[in-house]
Amino acid sequence: MTNTLTIDVSTTPVSYNPSPDVKHGDAVVFTLGNALNATATVSFPNGTCLTTSGPYTLGGATMATAPLTVALTAARGVYAFDVDFNNGQESQARKGHEWDRKNGGIDVSSDPPKEPRR
Repeated sequence: MTNTLTIDVSTTPVSYNPSPDVKHGDAVVFTLGNALNATATVSFPNGTCLTTSGPYTLGGATMATAPLTVALTAARGVYAFDVDFNNGQESQARKGHEWDRKNGGIDVSSDPPKEPRR
């Protein structure tokens, strides 16, 4: 059974539901929460654990990504991501929210599945 991690990039700090820990095959969704006037780009500067590398753009009609899958080949460890709001113009999004350039990480908590011996 796969689990879904939801990462709200509109909060300070970035919030994770249920936690930043994932396993291979789990789903990850990035969301702008209720920040209706913002846009954000999420990128993984040092490589990603997800099967789709991004960057992922949020805002307007796209307030959340479709579920993204943690790759079965992802090594155990923390995969850091950066969030850039409004193309680096944070002040445009400050209405009711505390904005800045943010970062976070997804923690792959187990090693990739081993291939069966032949």
